[in-house]
Amino acid sequence: MTLPTHVPRSVPRRYGANTNSTKNRWFLVASIGGATLIFLLFFSGGQQSSSSPVMLSESYEPAADVPTILLRSGLEMPAIGYGTCCRSSARGEAIYKSTKLFLQMGGRLIDTAMAYRNHAEIGRAVRDSFVPRNEIWITSKIAPGKVKNYDDCLSATDKMLKEIDVEYLDMLLIHTPKLGKEPTIELWKCLIEEKRLGRVKVIGVSNFNQKEIEDIAEATAGEMPEANEIQQHPWSTESWKQLARWQNENNIATIAYTSLGGSRFHRSESGNVDWPPVVTDLAKNHGATEAQILLKWALQRGIAVIPGSGSEKHIKENLQLPKIHMAEPELLRVENAEPPMEWWDAKRGPQKYTDEEAHLPWTKRKNG
Repeated sequence: MTLPTHVPRSVPRRYGANTNSTKNRWFLVASIGGATLIFLLFFSGGQQSSSSPVMLSESYEPAADVPTILLRSGLEMPAIGYGTCCRSSARGEAIYKSTKLFLQMGGRLIDTAMAYRNHAEIGRAVRDSFVPRNEIWITSKIAPGKVKNYDDCLSATDKMLKEIDVEYLDMLLIHTPKLGKEPTIELWKCLIEEKRLGRVKVIGVSNFNQKEIEDIAEATAGEMPEANEIQQHPWSTESWKQLARWQNENNIATIAYTSLGGSRFHRSESGNVDWPPVVTDLAKNHGATEAQILLKWALQRGIAVIPGSGSEKHIKENLQLPKIHMAEPELLRVENAEPPMEWWDAKRGPQKYTDEEAHLPWTKRKNG
């Protein structure tokens, strides 16, 4: 990788949970379980029950071999996650099943938000996956439309922890800067406090431009976000690509939504995505799919990705990327390909925010 925040090794098995507490809990469970077993064997004459045994656990794949992003705090965040927004399968039983499947396939980062209204389903999927909590990275976001001040933010964080049924979040972001400078600074102070209390491990922002990031840091003794989640794909505007480069230089991780360029918006009459020919050619040359080429483009630029899908095939395709490396000319070919304009609707892109919006702070985004 060319960018220093990108660390090409497997996802670590723990994300800062109290391992001593975990060991103590398992010792207690084992002790109780052992005593129960002795009791049953004694009173049953040592005979095995003819009924089916009670399953205390369920099999799951170990953490997938995906790269990680080394954050400023020293924590490593999986660079491939699961997005849970903006599709018909992102609510209810559908998102529960797909999130559980993602975890059981070896995925470990889940990206959600207050605005997505699926915290309870995400929490149930985490519990039912049988993957230990300290192996999973959960990111959520404060919704400025509903959370308007410091106290609101504290209450909202408490509520989301209860909804997901976890003791802490690995990352908490402010979803947009749309409240304006002063109210957003108050939200940022709240996130700093939540981090101090240990209810959040890492704090960051989403859809912020450079000046907005600098403003909240200046107001809080230099407390910079560790991540900014923005729309980022090969056909994003140059200014938003420049923001990603600036963030990398300043140890702020870039997390990309719409990392597949908006391909979910357009399919041909056959039901397949009409990919740009350049992307299809590169996929054939590298033995990959077109979606994997776009995800590799982001990863090689040092950008984390959170593609979402309700399809088992696509979840596996997005998570289990082939061991390929594109040369710089190939990455540029993807960026310079003719953008598939028919993919997008007027609201979502391909360039959700303009170059102007990348430079003007605290202005209402057209889609933000």
